[in-house]
Amino acid sequence: MEWRVHSVCMLSGLKYLMVCIFSVILVIGFSEHLLFSTHLTWQPVDRSSVREIQHEDHNSLSTSDNRPLLVLGILSAELNSDFRNASRSTWLSTVSILQDTLPFRIIYKFLLDQPTNDTIVENDKYNDILFLNDTHQGRAVKFGYKLYVWYKYIYEYYPDTLLAVKLDDDVFLCVPQLLKRLDELKSTKLYYGKANKWETNPFAPYIDEMFVVVGKDLLERIVKRKYCTEQCNKTIDLIDTNYGDTSLVSWLSIYDDVDFQGDNHRIVYKLSFETIALDHVKPLFCLRYVLCHKSSIQVMKQLHEYNKPVLVSDAVTGSIFSGDIVRTLLPMPSLTTHHNAFAIMDKMPGCDNWAVVTTINYPTKAVKSMASLPNWCLVIVADTKTPLESTYLSKIGMKNNSNYSKIIKYLSVKEQTILYPLLSEIIPLNTFGRKNIGYMYAIHHKAKLIWDFDDDNDGIADLNDFKKPFDHVKVCKHSQNILLNPYPYFGGKETRTWPRGFPLQYIKSNETLPKLCTSRRNVQLGILQSLANNQPDVDAIYRMTRDVPFNFRASPTSHRPLVLPRGTYAPFNAQATLWFAPEFAYMALPMSVNGRVSDIWRSYIAQYFLNRKNIRLAFSSPYVIQDRNDHTLLRDFNAELDLYQKSKQLVEFLSLQQYSFRQYDKLDFVELYKQLYTRQYIEQLDIQFAEAWTKTLASITESA
Repeated sequence: MEWRVHSVCMLSGLKYLMVCIFSVILVIGFSEHLLFSTHLTWQPVDRSSVREIQHEDHNSLSTSDNRPLLVLGILSAELNSDFRNASRSTWLSTVSILQDTLPFRIIYKFLLDQPTNDTIVENDKYNDILFLNDTHQGRAVKFGYKLYVWYKYIYEYYPDTLLAVKLDDDVFLCVPQLLKRLDELKSTKLYYGKANKWETNPFAPYIDEMFVVVGKDLLERIVKRKYCTEQCNKTIDLIDTNYGDTSLVSWLSIYDDVDFQGDNHRIVYKLSFETIALDHVKPLFCLRYVLCHKSSIQVMKQLHEYNKPVLVSDAVTGSIFSGDIVRTLLPMPSLTTHHNAFAIMDKMPGCDNWAVVTTINYPTKAVKSMASLPNWCLVIVADTKTPLESTYLSKIGMKNNSNYSKIIKYLSVKEQTILYPLLSEIIPLNTFGRKNIGYMYAIHHKAKLIWDFDDDNDGIADLNDFKKPFDHVKVCKHSQNILLNPYPYFGGKETRTWPRGFPLQYIKSNETLPKLCTSRRNVQLGILQSLANNQPDVDAIYRMTRDVPFNFRASPTSHRPLVLPRGTYAPFNAQATLWFAPEFAYMALPMSVNGRVSDIWRSYIAQYFLNRKNIRLAFSSPYVIQDRNDHTLLRDFNAELDLYQKSKQLVEFLSLQQYSFRQYDKLDFVELYKQLYTRQYIEQLDIQFAEAWTKTLASITESA
């Protein structure tokens, strides 16, 4: 009691002298008003005299709001008002803007040791400071104590808190991404943040104190134990190491049910301001990371400017696709089991190099060229509108060639049903998805390479250009971003040229045009996309607003292939793409979306798996010329709406999944399709297709 009165009365000025006198009166008269003392005993005090947390903000939370409560404590110092203001104007403003849409109810407070004239005035203005009433000052002095005081406070005033957070005031939070991540991991025993593994610490690994989350059960266990400074029992008491993180891990070390979640790939940690500014302050920062430690004030402001939420008024401008979970999986009929086999081998011999095309047209120049190539086999996936086999093969000029049956396969609808009954049952006729059966046929017939092409794309990549090691360009160090636009490197006609499926939000972003460096370092290629001249693969918006046709200025002799770094995404198509054997499992084309969307969704899904395995995607100068089949641009535009509205969010989701530390977060093919369904990228039919695809592929592998 005596110390508490002194700590207030020592403030200078007439105003605070009156506050002090009034506080003494209230200390005597109102014992129900509580604050922590330096001795961790409850002291009666008037809250208005020192302006600690206003509990009305907790009581005003909607009683009908069932979202879990998350409480943030931002450790700060008296002189760090600039950092506090930077936080308020950046990521904390995002919390305010998005508060009704976030997965948690949020309460935050800045944590200061002692009240001063300036901080009391600051709190009068913002009402967001909690004075811990702690006399320990200086770097690494009793930070465990400060953390304990904060936890005691939460336990007393916010007993329904699910997650308690402590962070430093130089941390910038990517609010939607972080809270989505915590929503995925939330548990009452969660211990989350950046994992440190210093060998000198007996309790390593542990979560760094710059940002640490604990769940409700762990919080309660801690506050019910004794904070000890003398004659301590190491197995029961809470011992302070002077650091918050090592203190906390020692407190938790006696429990064997802690849900430890280190999320280092999503956290930018302890870098110099200059390094952060050069390497990480980018428009797409929050697609990859959830927070940035050691942020300068300018870094905070720049990150917020790049990543601040966009307010949309439904009454004026419409809505924006979120990519969040909006539906649950419905019970699905099981795949039919009356088939004796999922894949049946015919008499066609095996072949190392296969080309796959589906068509409803008579043989085009592209198909005839492929049929005439030595060392290549061709499978033509027919549909109900495709000319009959005898007519089609005669038009190619191969019907009278005695060897044609060893190199060309016309896969009729009837044969598709016989050879691959499960896939044929799931994939509707007269859809682009029937091409999947052609991929499976090539895989079944010993393919090592598959050239995936359309019948209006004439040409093929020269395999000699990609013998290991081969000269290529890559993204220079410190220039990598989550998205890369490959077209400008190859010399498009316009200043801004972009491939179909590239997120429209970033077609003007210089961050997607990184600095490139030459390399001869050996890389493991999984997929090679050849660009096309004359009618390059661009979207309907480009075609309706820019000059097409055009040719890229690059050629295979003038421009090396561009190899994307691990973790970077770019859309590629099913028109002129070379696949290497280990990655055939990811060739599946989704069926429940339009064909103009299907191959792009496939490209992003495949890159998710390639990035996990450190297998690379490359883009090359044009090896093909597209003589485009008839299209109506407005129809193409309508068919591509999902690309315009959802591509950015899809890349964001896949990128976040890619950097999961938990093994069960790394989704397999079917589980990923289920996640995409709940987020409205595909429909339920595709989940059944994914199961049929994997079952058929497994049956081929087992019989090999």
